[in-house]
Amino acid sequence: MEIEIQLTGAAIAEKISLPPHLGPLGAWLEFRGVVRAAENGAQIAALEYEAYPEMAVREIRRLLETLAARHPCQAARILHRIGVVPVGEAAIYVGVAAKHRAEAIALLGEFMDRLKQDVPIWKRRAWPSLEPERGAVTRGTLEVQKSAAKTGDRSWPTAAGSGPALRSLDEAIAEIQSRCQPLPAVPAPLAEAFERVLREAVSAPEDLPPFDCSSRDGFAVLADDASEYFHVVDTIHAAGWQPRQLRAGEAVRVATGAPLPCGGLRVVMQEHVEREGDRINIVRNELVPNVRRRGEDVKAGQLLVPAGARLDAGKLALLATAGCAQPLVSPRLRVVHLTTGDEIIPPGQTPQPGQIRDSNSILIRSLLQPWPGEIVQRHLPEDFELARAAISNLQSPISNADVVLISGGASVGDKDFTRPLLEHLGFEIVFSHVNLRPGKPLIFGVQGACVAFGLPGNPLSHFVCFHFAVATALARLVGEAAPRFLRGTLAAKLDDKPNPRETLWPARLEFSGGEIRLQPLAWASSGDVTCFAAANALLRVPVNQGSLAAGAEVDFLPTTAMLGA
Repeated sequence: MEIEIQLTGAAIAEKISLPPHLGPLGAWLEFRGVVRAAENGAQIAALEYEAYPEMAVREIRRLLETLAARHPCQAARILHRIGVVPVGEAAIYVGVAAKHRAEAIALLGEFMDRLKQDVPIWKRRAWPSLEPERGAVTRGTLEVQKSAAKTGDRSWPTAAGSGPALRSLDEAIAEIQSRCQPLPAVPAPLAEAFERVLREAVSAPEDLPPFDCSSRDGFAVLADDASEYFHVVDTIHAAGWQPRQLRAGEAVRVATGAPLPCGGLRVVMQEHVEREGDRINIVRNELVPNVRRRGEDVKAGQLLVPAGARLDAGKLALLATAGCAQPLVSPRLRVVHLTTGDEIIPPGQTPQPGQIRDSNSILIRSLLQPWPGEIVQRHLPEDFELARAAISNLQSPISNADVVLISGGASVGDKDFTRPLLEHLGFEIVFSHVNLRPGKPLIFGVQGACVAFGLPGNPLSHFVCFHFAVATALARLVGEAAPRFLRGTLAAKLDDKPNPRETLWPARLEFSGGEIRLQPLAWASSGDVTCFAAANALLRVPVNQGSLAAGAEVDFLPTTAMLGA
């Protein structure tokens, strides 16, 4: 079968000539996919398409050859437009030559059914069509948009063939924050709420303490009673309350926490009295009343724990004190993590030539610990069809997942299939590259409330991408503030060459003299794991910055919890 494939930024001609050398044909079947004026129910002016060109051509050819084994045809010509395609113009042309019409129809039908799920060509966005007085997108303005792309305006598509558009670090973070919305809150018992995010503000239902009570084991007497001896008329334990008005010369034996029988009392510690039967003598007067007054800790209605707070042991104890036994909290996250790479073996095995031990699985599992939930981890074969078959056994975990992570296969190599795999699972790809090192080939996709990341396979890239991207998504999903860059001082020179990509540089954060100081750590490549043991921060090195002097003020992202951060 003769196959011709072309990805083009130019308009597809109205008439496509037949291949002249094919001889007599029973059928030459043509199909044109024209951009319609509506997308998802909204009026549009154009669709923008993006692709991995080399991989797309390879996958189209493989798909046609596979189909031709079942439906023998003589030739196929595929033209797919990349970039901005206005309404009414063709985004794809398919021509199929065959001796018999039925074979051409069958091949064309199956090809179009599988094109979207098998081939890394995707709709990047739809350009909206607005009313003219509001700045309608017309064919003329589309030409201006495409011209802007070729002159470097990053808000428009790149020129055809130049590869996927890069997001800056700030743009990528903003996209993630805007696409990830908090999952619905759920009530949970206090015993199951540790480290979950409180999704409702909790206020005190009553004064705390709810009554005047003793802060010592001792004897309650009138605050101004100067009697030499006191008659013990009652005993009150912490569990009971027996109201009575004391008179001069009377005392009540009280335990720590016991409610006082009336107002205007003080408590004398038992160590400061002598007792004979029901009579006591105060041998030492104190300057403090040893009484906890009603509401001295918290007044009724006062805020106890704000919404968005992580529930640690102290906050859970406070909620229990306030009677909030089933707080509304973030749901337990359901995460599916898939690793790829035929060279990957379990940590307990001895690598053969060309093999490496899997460090990404335990890295991801450990990094997910601050977010309570369940994680399902599986390894996929490094073949798209085999991987697609393997995930059929994971349909239930994936369909119920809040987050899907795929390690490796995010670039454009012969066996890099993470993007088409995510698209096969139904994810809309928001972006696939970030102008960052390490971590450029980062894929981010969404499907309803579920989010997905294709993480570059090297461990340091994993570490970096998790902390600025995945952690941002997780924070949004559970309803807490996203990680943010802070300001610190370099403790030593950061020695580097200018780079056209922004860098998140591993560093060791320490406090010295009340100041945050950051020690840059050495790393040889994105596959270097040696800095992990010491790294607790990522320094932000601007584009083309090069070296930074000791003492320089820098932005950094903590990778562990910081007090006051």
